[in-house]
Amino acid sequence: MLKHLSIKNVAVIELAEIDFERGFSVLTGETGAGKSIIIDSINMLKGERASKAMIRAGETKARVDGEFETDEETAAKIADILGIDDAETEIIISREMNQEGKNTIRVNGMPVNLTMLKSIGEFLVNIHGQHDNTSLLSVKTHIGFLDRFASDKINDVLLKYKEKHLEYKAIKSHLDEIDTDEQEKLRRKDILTFQIEELENANLIVGEDEELEQRKLALDNASKITENSEAAYEMLYGSDSVTVHDILWSAIKKLEQISDFSAEISDITNALSDAGYMLDEQIRELKSFCDHTSFDPEEANEIEERLDLIYNLKRKYGSTIEEILAFYEKACDELEAIDTSDIRQKELEAKLEVTAAEREKCAKALSDIRKQASILLANKIKKQLADLNMARVDFDTSFQRCEYREDGFDEIEFLIRTNVGEEMKPLSKIASGGELSRIMLAIKNVLASADGDKTVIFDEIDSGVSGNAAQKIGEKLFTMSLGSQVLCITHLPQIAALADNHYLIKKEITNERTHTVVLPLDKDGRCEEIARTLGGANVSTIAKENARQLLDEATVIKDMIKSQL
Repeated sequence: MLKHLSIKNVAVIELAEIDFERGFSVLTGETGAGKSIIIDSINMLKGERASKAMIRAGETKARVDGEFETDEETAAKIADILGIDDAETEIIISREMNQEGKNTIRVNGMPVNLTMLKSIGEFLVNIHGQHDNTSLLSVKTHIGFLDRFASDKINDVLLKYKEKHLEYKAIKSHLDEIDTDEQEKLRRKDILTFQIEELENANLIVGEDEELEQRKLALDNASKITENSEAAYEMLYGSDSVTVHDILWSAIKKLEQISDFSAEISDITNALSDAGYMLDEQIRELKSFCDHTSFDPEEANEIEERLDLIYNLKRKYGSTIEEILAFYEKACDELEAIDTSDIRQKELEAKLEVTAAEREKCAKALSDIRKQASILLANKIKKQLADLNMARVDFDTSFQRCEYREDGFDEIEFLIRTNVGEEMKPLSKIASGGELSRIMLAIKNVLASADGDKTVIFDEIDSGVSGNAAQKIGEKLFTMSLGSQVLCITHLPQIAALADNHYLIKKEITNERTHTVVLPLDKDGRCEEIARTLGGANVSTIAKENARQLLDEATVIKDMIKSQL
């Protein structure tokens, strides 16, 4: 249930703090006072989309906070969405929106995104507005109402059906891929065979292109390498004149004669000796390079041809040798799949047949549950409609088999007969606005047990009704509130009088600014407000007396309803 609602800078509401109680609560007020803003604010907490146009003029951000209390089962589901182990039955949601349209959302202090908030909101609040009456005219919604009514029996079967339906679609999709034109398969096989042979003949090795490029660079500069390496050797050791080797070791010998007289000279001598030995080693390496290095012009041609081959393969199959080899593996897999496609096709066809039979079995089980539930649903709705001054109305459900869908093969449509002797007709063909409101309320009341500890909100469900029908709607809303918290925005005194709690939505002007306030009403305040709905802006003594009488009668009616349950 919704315990507390805080609204700040949303449309004409500067600040509103509302404490809600269990039972049946109504919100009333003149047209344009801001009743819809309350619904919009609660919708924000449910995760519905919100426009920055909702921010109060002159302000930079709007904020809505809600405190909910729920049962342990729902708390566990919300904790699962939040990804936490500790389930709390008190849920605090805050949502702030700035002029850039950015939302900051927290649930029990944890930041969440809009998708998570929407999932959580589904467990906490169910808002029914006039558009829901219109949705009742859409045949597509009827199966949802029926499945929700039969949820305790149908959910597991529906889940199993969905698994089989998805499995069937996956197998069928795979079969469609295999079952291509035979000429296309042969054409593709020829292409793959050529590509695979070309790559196998190339016998590529990862990294060889880099090694070949390096060797090519050496071959392109062969004469320069020979000339410079031999000249360097002569300078270091091989010359008849004084060389670097001679000069270094002569210097070391000079220092050795004085190294005992100075620790610093000794360190220098040792370091130069190490350098001398290293120089000797590198001179030997250079000599070996000069003696054994040769450059074959034929080798240069072979390298050039190999690099051209690798370049052409890169142009066709990938920018690196690794990518080319990956292409090769994929081509081999595809060729194997084509070669074994006939075998695989037979396997899949057999599997598809089994899965189709399993899906059919699940779909039939679904349909059987729905047909049984539809009888019980119709009886319960007819009873509810009788209580709403529609005693002679008949209600039924039509079943037609359709193609397999996500929810089975049932095409379901609600049928109604409002006048004795007429044929049953689709709901969309016969129901008026007032009748739709009562039919929807009847369905909602039948489904109330599925709402658990949800807050159920009705936004002007009384549209198109008056008099005794309004009285009956009010009684139904009160009856529903004995199991769930019910909030209702209404303009009818018969409904307002039956509420346990009454809030007045009122528009005021302060400092040339319009703002909306929400005021909880005591008994005198309720009498005044109900009198206004009875007699208009000028509340007369007679209107007040009628209002007081409505409230007294409502108390008797509520006690009677409680005693019958």
